[in-house]
Parts: sequence; C-alpha cells; structure tokens
Amino acid sequence: MTPCTRSRFSGRESEIGMQKINELGKVYKSDLLVIGGSIAGLATAIKAKQLKPDMDILVVEKGYAGFSGQSTRAGHGIALNDAGGTPTLTTAEYLVGSHTPYMSDQELLLKYIPRKTESAQFLLDCGVSVGKNPDGTLWNAQMPHRLWGMGGIDITVNESLRKHALKLDIRILSRVNIFELLTAKEDGRAIGGIGFDMAHGECNIFRAKAVCLCTHGAHFKKAAGCAGMFMAYGTGLGAAYRAGAMMRNAEFSTQSDNIQVKDGLPSYGAYNLLHNGKGDNISAKYQPGGGKIDGVSAELAIGMRTEVENGNPPIWADLEHPDMLYKIVSAREPEANARVLPNKFEWEELVDEKTAKYRGALGLQPEMTLHFAIQVEALHVDHKFRTCVPGLFASGKMTAAGCSYFGWTHGDGVGNAAVTSLFAGESIAEYFSEDPGMPDLQYDQVRRHKEKIYAPLHRDTAHSHYEIWNRIEELSHDIYIALNKSEKVIHAVLNEIEELKKIVPLLSADDPHSLAKCLEAADSLLAFEMVFRAADMRKESRGIQYPHYRSDYPAQDDKNWLKWINIKQGTSGEMELFTEDIPMWRYPFRPEGYEIPEGHAEEYYVDRARC
Repeated sequence: MTPCTRSRFSGRESEIGMQKINELGKVYKSDLLVIGGSIAGLATAIKAKQLKPDMDILVVEKGYAGFSGQSTRAGHGIALNDAGGTPTLTTAEYLVGSHTPYMSDQELLLKYIPRKTESAQFLLDCGVSVGKNPDGTLWNAQMPHRLWGMGGIDITVNESLRKHALKLDIRILSRVNIFELLTAKEDGRAIGGIGFDMAHGECNIFRAKAVCLCTHGAHFKKAAGCAGMFMAYGTGLGAAYRAGAMMRNAEFSTQSDNIQVKDGLPSYGAYNLLHNGKGDNISAKYQPGGGKIDGVSAELAIGMRTEVENGNPPIWADLEHPDMLYKIVSAREPEANARVLPNKFEWEELVDEKTAKYRGALGLQPEMTLHFAIQVEALHVDHKFRTCVPGLFASGKMTAAGCSYFGWTHGDGVGNAAVTSLFAGESIAEYFSEDPGMPDLQYDQVRRHKEKIYAPLHRDTAHSHYEIWNRIEELSHDIYIALNKSEKVIHAVLNEIEELKKIVPLLSADDPHSLAKCLEAADSLLAFEMVFRAADMRKESRGIQYPHYRSDYPAQDDKNWLKWINIKQGTSGEMELFTEDIPMWRYPFRPEGYEIPEGHAEEYYVDRARC
C-alpha cells in the first residue's frame, strides 16, 4: 500500500488552493473514484463496498450507468468452471497454448481460472439474472473439451448491478466524461480526474483517495454488421498513459470473427463449419489443429480472403450439420431457457424477424463474411489489478492484454469483467485497510488539464474529428493492415499516424458532443499508434484469439520473442517501447526446447502426467 504523505498545503494555504480549484469547475469528493459505469465499474465498486462498507464510492459514467457500455449487448453467456472438477492446470495449459501462445502471465492465469463460477455467483447475488437450475444452483453446460462450462446471463446485467450499487449507497454520476487523471505532487499517486458533463459542458473535477479505471479500451468500428456492436475511444487508456501507467501487448489487438452477411452478426461457435462455394470445409483446411479451435485464427481469416480471390465464393456455414461447439456456443435456441434468458431470446427473435423481412431468412447455410476489428486493451496491471501508478487500479477488458492474460474465452467478456472486478475490488479494500489520506489537488495541474480539454472550443478552424476517425477506421478494417501486416505496411501506417497527429492540435468543436469527439479521436489515434509501434518491434507471428501476424515474419519465434513489449510515455512526451523477458522459468508451461536463460534458475516443477 502506498504510504500516506503529508500534503504540501497546510492550513490556510490548502484552503486557498481549494478555493482557486473550485473556481475552475464543480468539485466532487469521494474516497474511491470509479471511472466507467458498466459491468466492470459497477461490479468493482460493489465488491469494494462489500469489503469496506464505510468507503464513500463515486462511479462516473459518460453515458447512463446501468444502460451503457458493452453489457447492453451481453447475454450470450458467461464462462463457468467445469462442473466435473477439471484441474486448473489442465485448463491453463490449453489457454496458454491455444490463444496467444506463451504470452500469458501464467501465475495470474492460475489465480484467475478458479474464480469463473465464483464471479457468476457474485453477479447472481447482486441481483443479476443468471441461468439457474430448478434448485437455484447455477446452470452449467459443459463445453466439448470439458475445460470449462457455459452459463446463461441476461442482457439486463448492467441495470441490475446499478440497482444493487444504489442499495449499497454507492453514488453514481452519469453523463460525465473524464479525460485526464489528477495526481499528487509528492508521490504521483492518482487522486482524481477532470472532465465535463455531456449536457452543458460544465467542468467537473474529482478529488479522491484512489481511482479505478473501468472504461474499456479502444475499439474502432466502420464496417457494417457486428463491427457496429461496440465502440470505445481509448480515453481511459490515454488518461492512464499520460499519468504514467504502462501499456503491454498492444500488438495483440486484432480480433477476427465470422459474421452472417444478411444480419451482420457473428455466428458464434461456427468457427469449424465454414465452407467455400465448392463445398470444401475451409475451416479444416486453414484452422490450426485441423479446424478444432474456439475462434477464428489469422490463418482462417486470410484463408477466407484467399478462397474468394481464387474464385471460390461464397463462404457459408454448414449449420445443418453443427458440431458440439456450435450447439453449445451459438445460443440459438427454440425458446427461452437457462442458457438464453427471456430478454436475450426476445432480442434475437426481433433481429431474426427484421432480417427475414428486409434481407431474407438466414436459413441453415448462411453466407458468411469476415469481420475483424482492432480493439486495444493494453493497460498493464499486476496480480492485484494495480497499475504502476500508485493508487490507480483497473478492471475489465481494458486490462485483458495489459495483464498478459489471454485466457478469457471467446464471447466471455461479461465473465472477464466479473472476475477482474473481484480482484480489483479486493485490492482496493486492501489499499483502504489503512486510510491512505487525500492529498490536495495541484491547482496548476488542474488548470493545465482544463485548458487542454476545452482547447478545441476556442479554435476557429475547418478541422473536424471526422478527419482522424475516417482514416483510422479505413486503416483498421483493411485486412492487409489490421491483420496481415508487413514492415512496409507498418511503416506506411506510422508515417500516416504522424501526419494525423499534426491535425490533433487543430481540431475544432462547438458543443460538448463535438468537444468529446475531438478528445476521443486524439486518444484513439494514440491507441492506434501503440498497436503499430509494438507491431513494428515484434518480428514474428503469434496468436489466435488476438493474433499478431507478420507476412514478412510468418513463424512463431520462441527463441527471440518470449518477451512482452511495454510502452510508457517518455519525458519528451513520445512513446518509449522496451521489452521484458517473460519469466518462463517460474511458469509451468513452456514451449518445446525452451532453455532457462543465464542468470535464472528453475522455480517451478510440474508433473505433466498429473496435469
């Protein structure tokens, strides 16, 4: 825990300082400031409040807490632990090898996996509708590999968490966008944030003893269909980065999926059922392992493009002959049940009805296309979901790559938010086991941040945030840029990013909405740059769920690249990238031929026969 330090202000000086800050905007005060009011933010606040009932917690959400965020499209399911008691090591070995091989923090993974069912029960206890058996226990469908199970969860999860949070006297402030973190002069710890309310543009300043970021990362959308399901602007990542936090694994940010042409939605679980126009199973042809994985690999995505270019369209899914994976994961049920709860079922019925009316029924051989998106979730946290900035915690998907944990299964974003919230809430309660104190805000820092945030309102230029957005989205949905990268392409993109960065100081706004868009565009560009800076450094290909694929370095290079790439803001304001050896000598699962480097010794032994 960060030790309490005495403020540089005392007595009259402190009082005068706060008076000056009050002139800059409306000041809110709390013990804990939670930025982001979707599943991760609300669940973290609830867990921390349960453990420290006297803690004053304020959740700030840029939309409407309880009705905003990715959770409004949840309900596809939540991963549970295998009811048969599959050992954690067995599940971990699969995840370490199949998702983004050997990039996981295996020590964290072994702590994370056992808490899947616990997190679902936690949500249930908070009033969330989770699939249950008649006796009230959690309904649990086992996956074909028996490594984990799948439960049902309602799309109203966020609304239920909001109601429970209010019952615990957690304060919630909606329609306020926070763009910068405030830090203490003495030790740099996070003690608040600054932004404005989206209705009137009034400056809001937040003073707290600790901060937890739960804002998602950056998720770019442009193409039709499921690309439009989620959008995130990287403002939490940007604020953390500028406050001194570290990013990790930004190069592993591209996710591929197969979507149905008629409704633009993913066909979850159909990853191994794809065929070309000749009737050939291209999943078996391109997917690693002969088409037996849970997800769309880079190889399959590129293969789908290749089949079309070679004159073998259309690509279609054979749902007439589903495998067990599709039967369990798809959630396409004839009626509402413990897997697909009523609200989700009604939503799916509505989508199917509209699709059939305007585009024709999907049928059992729907034409498929490829969707891929860059979504940056690179905020680095430790095993207690603390960033390297004292007093700054984080939970949810914005940490999915940053904690080097790629173990969350495809479609289990709700579970990821819930499990990480347990860790973060417990860590925050530990931080508050002793009063960490509340240093005074720095007037000059608050003033500078306010000037930067409102600067676009004072510019009379023709430059709009659309200039940045349109180009980012065009780049991020080009398969030869977002997925199948090369040095030539990466350098061309980085050069274009440098040109776009010149536009940022010229962006102009005339109301709170366009002002927010200018700031969001700047942070999205920052996140986009992180991806390509890291991709330029990593000269290999690796990963399935979030692949980093280089056409000029197509092989996985365990000899040279068992390393994490970290990013921090340098003293000059530019990005600094540096590598960190993954401590495989401490981990149970290692690639074949791995040799412990000089200076380290074996610290873990696993009897493979028992895994």
